[in-house]
Amino acid sequence: MAKKVVSLIILFIILYFQFTTLISTKDVVGNVGASFANFSFKYFSYLSYIYLLFLIYPLYLINFKKGLDYKDLILNISVVFLFLFISLIFQTLLIENPYERGEIGNILVDAFTPFIGQAGLYIFVLIGFSICLLILFETLNITIEDLKKLKGRIKLRQNSIKKANEQKVNNPKIQQKFEQKIYQEKPKSIPKIKEEEKIIFENQESSQEESYKEEDGFKILEKTQEEDIFSEVTNNNQINNNIIVDELEENAKLLSELEFGKTEKPKDFMLPPTNFFQEAPKENKTKVNEAFIDKKIADLLDKLAMFKIDGDVVRTYTGPVVTTFEFKPAPNVKVSKILSLQDDLAMALKAQTIRIQAPIPGKDVVGIEVPNEDTQTIYLKEMLDSEIFQNSKSPLTMILGKDIVGKPFVTDLKKLPHLLIAGTTGSGKSVGINSMILSLLYKNSPDNLRLVMIDPKMLEFSMYNDIPHLLTPVITKAVDAINALANMVGEMERRYTLMAKTRTKNIENYNEKAQKEGLPTMPYIVVVIDELADLMMTSGKDVEYSIARLAQMARASGIHLIVATQRPSVDVVTGLIKANLPSRLSYKVGQKIDSKIILDSMGAESLLGRGDMLFTPPGMPGLVRIHAPWSTETEIEKVVEFLKDQREVEYDMNFIKDKNLGSSSNGSKGAKNISDEDIVLDDLYEDAKEVIITDKKTSISYLQRRLKIGYNRAATIIEQLEKTGVLSEVDARGNREILV
Repeated sequence: MAKKVVSLIILFIILYFQFTTLISTKDVVGNVGASFANFSFKYFSYLSYIYLLFLIYPLYLINFKKGLDYKDLILNISVVFLFLFISLIFQTLLIENPYERGEIGNILVDAFTPFIGQAGLYIFVLIGFSICLLILFETLNITIEDLKKLKGRIKLRQNSIKKANEQKVNNPKIQQKFEQKIYQEKPKSIPKIKEEEKIIFENQESSQEESYKEEDGFKILEKTQEEDIFSEVTNNNQINNNIIVDELEENAKLLSELEFGKTEKPKDFMLPPTNFFQEAPKENKTKVNEAFIDKKIADLLDKLAMFKIDGDVVRTYTGPVVTTFEFKPAPNVKVSKILSLQDDLAMALKAQTIRIQAPIPGKDVVGIEVPNEDTQTIYLKEMLDSEIFQNSKSPLTMILGKDIVGKPFVTDLKKLPHLLIAGTTGSGKSVGINSMILSLLYKNSPDNLRLVMIDPKMLEFSMYNDIPHLLTPVITKAVDAINALANMVGEMERRYTLMAKTRTKNIENYNEKAQKEGLPTMPYIVVVIDELADLMMTSGKDVEYSIARLAQMARASGIHLIVATQRPSVDVVTGLIKANLPSRLSYKVGQKIDSKIILDSMGAESLLGRGDMLFTPPGMPGLVRIHAPWSTETEIEKVVEFLKDQREVEYDMNFIKDKNLGSSSNGSKGAKNISDEDIVLDDLYEDAKEVIITDKKTSISYLQRRLKIGYNRAATIIEQLEKTGVLSEVDARGNREILV
């Protein structure tokens, strides 16, 4: 016990002085440590950083080496000092600067050089190191035979790796396990392997049997252990040959939650047929190009291996536009490391862009989506004729497109209950919105569905003018759009009043009760806004308020919003709008920050465009990648003409009238025509008006400084200037315009 205590104390002292040589600051190691560090470097130079560690070896021999007599202990301690002595000479010979050699080294070299010269010193160093190693090996029972066995083991390991490569084992984990198990320590006798116990692989040549040769110190595994390894390899190959999946479980589960059943057809209205749209070519089916998949998997694994990322592709999804590889990384690989290699992988796979989903929610794999060499067009007729759309019971079933395995994907607007859409020019946003509108028209008559279309760009929805489903003409003026949204809030409140009187909780229950009692039913109303940014620039506060009110409360009354924008910036998609529109759909956006704003995650910047989108369904974590169907303007015009022939449109112009002024023609500026006599003006009103018109600055703080008044008084004067028509209302950015 005393020996161990003394050894621990000595070990502590050694480690302390070793630490002082590395960090010689007095504040850290004290005066003793700093002085010792200076002494060590002066006499031992660079060896001062390691020479104290040599003293740990005698402590090891004293405490752990059993059966070592006193003479052997003295011999080994002498070897330590001999090794240090030779190291000092060798260091001095290598370093040319005499001030960096160390005092002891200089003394030794200067003493021996006149007698044997530098050549003799090098020979002396070589012999000295050899003697030290010989004594060390003898003490630790390391013999030449052991070194031969080690060489044999390395050689056999190399043979096993070569054999694994010949068998085309692509899984690095299996290969590593094979290498670790293939050889064991040699017993006294080597059991002979019978011919029938050897495992013969398919396409294995008979010459491979000779590679399992006995070498000194090792044996070949017995049959049971070989079977464990190679059966694992075989199973892995079987997995790799059957990894292509044709259905996504999470998408199938999501679609199963839709309401299915027979939809009641309208009695006095004929829904349009699907033959207006182009038939999908028969060869337009998702073909699994196994050669393409195998090549991409090999390129992907090779590129990841270059960055020391181990793992394997466990599953593959092939669709009309992209192929998804589920990569299962090794346990020691960080997900962030894979995400950082997105551009490198895109270059290695020769892809326009790739998207990495790390990790896939609910799985221990990383999704890597790579564009196909030949993308396929998705036709709207195929989606309209699909079984899932035809059997969907909800009248607000909307077609979104096909998922990444080519299965039709639809959603129920009642469950969303509102949708926020973003996408840059050329992303396919208009094509996707058209498919949603057309799917609603194919499910509903004008008695069951009314549409309010707001199109500030005057181009996207003009083809839908005068269809019987429209509640108002296609709105192109921002003033009319603001009035329509405000009046839609009033319509929502009116419906809630009616439902409260009939003691019903939603529009479905109200219509069911109204039919029994002979009351008029309420149709669904879908408000489609093509460009939110234009409305926010004109009157951001009013638009934001109306959208927030409708998004919060309009679901039960049968009013739903589809809001789209090309610019998903924070001044357009405000926090209030985002909070009340939980379902988002993003086409390709320009920057990562845009994707973060619209989806609360990255990924939309890596989409391909042309209808490629990411969707956040309600009640499901993560994103669903969908490809929108394509339809031409000619096909849409045929549907529109068919609907117009069925019934004439009946507009309700009250929805675009200003509730305060009674007409939409004057616009919101009509509210500013108030005479100065109608309100009590501040004494400094005229001075403030002159300052603002002259200096072209409308902030309250600026007026406060110029007139040397308090903040409240300055704010009151600004409000008076707004009421008298000098200043406009505050816009989305908090600024006012000078109107005179």
